[in-house]
Amino acid sequence: MKKNRVSLIKCLIIACLAFFVSVQADAQLRFALKGGYDVSSNQINKDILNASNRLGFQVGGTMELMAPILGLGGELSVLYGHQQYDVKVGDSGYDLSNYDYLRVPLNLKKKFSLIGLLGVFVQAGPYVEFKINGGDFKDIDHQYKSKSFGTGLNAGAGVELLNHLELGMYYRKALTDNYGDDTPDFGDIWKKKPDSWSVDLTYFF
Repeated sequence: MKKNRVSLIKCLIIACLAFFVSVQADAQLRFALKGGYDVSSNQINKDILNASNRLGFQVGGTMELMAPILGLGGELSVLYGHQQYDVKVGDSGYDLSNYDYLRVPLNLKKKFSLIGLLGVFVQAGPYVEFKINGGDFKDIDHQYKSKSFGTGLNAGAGVELLNHLELGMYYRKALTDNYGDDTPDFGDIWKKKPDSWSVDLTYFF
């Protein structure tokens, strides 16, 4: 199973890179700043960014390469993130520390122009993730280190305003375990990062 997941990620990365190369001749290259929050609920309403709904944040840089007539292209980002867990079981002494990471998503992207300076976009692709600090699980007697590298898939959609500002919602699905096989079975939260949603704002220069 793990070999199949690794092979899938490799194939997706190669496909995305090949697409980048194929559109390069007539493409427009732009750079941007991206930032946003992980959220516990994906319901789009006025409460989505309430403090109680936030699980963490990510911020970093983005490069977009698009073929202007077709509206097809790709996006590569490098994001620093902080994931809040706050999982503690008082009397048992279990504790899961917060997690800092560097995530690199590589997405295929499609844009649709609506009216004037308003449009929508969809994108999807693989990501790789590198642990910076935290994410370790410990009980009274033992400590279990989270893995330093992970992979997964992400997809998102949103709106583009004034050809410079994108507001989107994104879904991430982890494909690799967060802990080793020797970790006790305390449920899925110890074995994998939970699937997550985020709301991000991107400004293109």
